[in-house]
Amino acid sequence: MNDRLNNICIALIVISMLLSGCTGESEPELESIEGCMDENAENYNSDATNPDQSCIYEEDEEIDEPEIILSSQSEFCDDVNPHHCMLPFPAPTFLLDDESSNTGYRLHIPGEAIPDSGSTPTDEFHMINRLDGYSPSTQIFTAFDSTPNVSEMADQYNIGDSLNPEHETILINLDNGEIQPHWVEIDARSQDDEATFVYVRTIKGLDHDTSYGVAYRNMVDDSGNTIQGSDAFVALRDNLTTDSNQIEEQRVDYEELFNALTGVGVERSNLQAAWYFHTASTESMIQDLVEMRDDASERLGSEGIGCNVTEVIDDWGEENTTFRLIRGTVTTPQYMESAFAPSEMRRDDSGSPEFVENREIVFTILIPKILADENRSGELTILGHGFMGDGDGMVRGNHVFANMYGKVMIGTDWKGWSSDGDFEALTFSLINVEYFQHQQERHMQSIINNLAMIRTFTGICSDIDELKHNGTNLVDSSDIDYWGVSFGGLRGPALMSMVPEVDRGVLWVGGSSFTHQIERSTHYTTFEILFTEDVAYPSRNNRGILIALLQSIWDSTDAETFLPYHQSGIEGMIQPFEMAYITSMNDYQVSSLSCDRAVRTAGITNLDSSAWKPWGVDVVANQITGSGVVYFDGQFPPVPIGNQAGSTDYHGNAHGQVVPLPEAYSMAWGFLDTGIITDTCNESCTFEGVWD
Repeated sequence: MNDRLNNICIALIVISMLLSGCTGESEPELESIEGCMDENAENYNSDATNPDQSCIYEEDEEIDEPEIILSSQSEFCDDVNPHHCMLPFPAPTFLLDDESSNTGYRLHIPGEAIPDSGSTPTDEFHMINRLDGYSPSTQIFTAFDSTPNVSEMADQYNIGDSLNPEHETILINLDNGEIQPHWVEIDARSQDDEATFVYVRTIKGLDHDTSYGVAYRNMVDDSGNTIQGSDAFVALRDNLTTDSNQIEEQRVDYEELFNALTGVGVERSNLQAAWYFHTASTESMIQDLVEMRDDASERLGSEGIGCNVTEVIDDWGEENTTFRLIRGTVTTPQYMESAFAPSEMRRDDSGSPEFVENREIVFTILIPKILADENRSGELTILGHGFMGDGDGMVRGNHVFANMYGKVMIGTDWKGWSSDGDFEALTFSLINVEYFQHQQERHMQSIINNLAMIRTFTGICSDIDELKHNGTNLVDSSDIDYWGVSFGGLRGPALMSMVPEVDRGVLWVGGSSFTHQIERSTHYTTFEILFTEDVAYPSRNNRGILIALLQSIWDSTDAETFLPYHQSGIEGMIQPFEMAYITSMNDYQVSSLSCDRAVRTAGITNLDSSAWKPWGVDVVANQITGSGVVYFDGQFPPVPIGNQAGSTDYHGNAHGQVVPLPEAYSMAWGFLDTGIITDTCNESCTFEGVWD
């Protein structure tokens, strides 16, 4: 009976199990082993149900945390230096790869990176972002948490010290590995509430389309404490990771820099700052001007379009030196939207200058009395006026020279830096530096104005009645020279490079690299009052950055762009020319340092009797055939050291007294006639200046 009961029980159990499937009731789950069905288990098995199995879990992967967390990051700035968005300068992060450019780079500085004025945000510079690199005349600087002691480093009088293998700063041409001479100076205009700029001053224009590296090492402050590099730079130097994508993306390029520095004996561990940059190509810097020149030349033809005489004054002046003063206008191709400042250049969709219309630009011609008295012609000389001057005043102001040497003087305004509304426009630009672009575009137009004036008076207007006396044309337009003073001396090389009819000039108290010399000029004092106002740029570091940045727009007419090619020229772009620099020591308006730069950039020689012998410039005795420089010294008070202007009490002393000096002007006119700089100084080019 018991067996029967057991069998019945078994049958009932089986039936109940079968019935449960039919009714939809779930089968009880067997216990699974926790972890064995977990994909993170090393012995993962989706079918694991055996309670006897054990599970071994994979160790959690460690997420690498960056070794350095940067507190200051921006999608618009260079993150290497926290003291300013655009430090170090010139910052490599704004150089973008561009295979279509001459250099392989394209310069792009967004408006967000450029300091805003107190009255308006600053947009990007359309002239700068057309370039394929930084200015070869660029300023170079950075800042640290504390200010280094530079007293034992190379200064402007000991440039050769920078080539010492142990010197604290290094400037290296990365294309050929050569160390570049320079000097170091602390920003003399620094503010107490801002980090101080430490400048590496180049002694001439850098090579075009070339990579450079800059390095600071082993520096201490005035207390002897070691200067510390920024966190971002230390990370690059020491191969430490950061949380900045920008820093990490630059790591490969920085490694190349460190390797180059190591190759010239610079220990990586001693570096406190270092960076690299690439200079623009010649084509990139002057493309606007060349396009304007070529288009204008085609429109002018070989004869020019025409002139209109509006005024003739016989026997002008009270000194019995002038036969005739002639005023009028010349028909000239224009690329500016308006003839009045401020105005911008019209550009096509590609950014190139675009012709607007023909307009009339003023000219003044002065014929000296000696030509009429002797019934002969005199050579035509173009005059370039000074800062905020005008062509008419420059021509009239040289009437004595005209009669003394039998030269016909001609001139027009250097628009952009003339008395024709430019002072007001430049003042406005100090509140919004973008407008400096309009002034520079206007200045490029002035080069075209000079081209049209010369083309017209060597062509269609070379034989007008107003130039004649007793049947003789008193103007010889077959050989035209240039005579530029101050600003006219600064911009003369651009004119001679662009105007084929002019191939020789005298550059008085001039130089090169506008932004290197401007803060050393008493002219800057006039504008600094507004430039520092709250509505403008009250931060010194912002002003310093902006001044340096503006060099890239000045390059299109800056002497330093053209001087390397004064002998050979560049086919289709720059014509060769000869020039004589005559400058004055202790000049408070255009520092002689600016002339030193021009001379070195051009590679010309210095007359042995010069009162100054710049470092790195060859000296020639007795005379110089072709281009050269002569320094005169009137024993005026020395100019301040550093990037600061001297007292306005001495504003024009040295600057203005060298031109009327017989030894100087006889040397100058002799050079224009012969192409030879003859020593007229009787062994020493010194004179007794007058302190007024």
